[in-house]
Amino acid sequence: MSTNQILRGLWIAFLLVALWPIAAVQAQQKNAQYPCGLGFVQQTPLLHKAAWAQPNVPTFRQLADAGHAAVQLTFVGHATFEILSPAGVRVVTDYNDFYRASKLPHIATMNIQRGNHSSYSVDPSVKHVLRGWDTGTGIPRHHVTLEDVRVYNVPTNILGGGGLITNDSSIFVIDTAGVCIAHMGHLRHVLDDERLARMGRIDVLLMPVDRQVTQSLDEILYNVERINPRLILPMHYYSPEMVQNFVAALGGRYPVKELTSSRLAVTRASLPQKTEIWLIKPVTGFLGFGGDL
Repeated sequence: MSTNQILRGLWIAFLLVALWPIAAVQAQQKNAQYPCGLGFVQQTPLLHKAAWAQPNVPTFRQLADAGHAAVQLTFVGHATFEILSPAGVRVVTDYNDFYRASKLPHIATMNIQRGNHSSYSVDPSVKHVLRGWDTGTGIPRHHVTLEDVRVYNVPTNILGGGGLITNDSSIFVIDTAGVCIAHMGHLRHVLDDERLARMGRIDVLLMPVDRQVTQSLDEILYNVERINPRLILPMHYYSPEMVQNFVAALGGRYPVKELTSSRLAVTRASLPQKTEIWLIKPVTGFLGFGGDL
């Protein structure tokens, strides 16, 4: 065997040894379930309490996370948002028959089984339909990955932490382009350590602010303080007056910006460093519901 052949064999062996951990991490990453933002500087110490938050667990990251590509968010109406990833994956939250985005989503989430939060008339071309309540198979535990998007749920209750109706709704977390977005669904209680840890680091919080059938003002403030998001987008209100009343009740606790558009593009770098509330207008306006369906 020549010297060149020996050197070539040694080089191939070196590459196999060097690349094996990368392949192992990629295989592990494909099926890993871990909170959004794991592996980055965390905004809450609760993540470190999670049993699965270990240093060797890989973080879900794609090439689009370089910080140049933006996530597009559109407030369709009520509790429905369209989230478009840099790779073109479309997620629609609280997919229902009243508020519909202009295009079909690849992933449809539904936090609770109610008229303007869910639908059983979903086009079969929608790849993933994620229902946040028990459909007969137990507490839902969703975790799907599509291109540069990962979506998972955190089950919540309806009538408070010790209420009679439990695990009948879900928070959905959308992880894409280095931005962690949480749709708080129909939440009506403060979040415990376990749920906060499962959510992970949250950059953009889609928060119900009606204060009638979801959280009270005190519960909202408690949850926001513990989550510590960089941006809050209010949702789940029935009139412009209702969201303005919510802002007034905050008493200047957070800076508020009122935008004229229904759409915005965000990257982690473009988000405010400290919590702000941005008001964006729903595309579909208000359908005049007197109460939640």
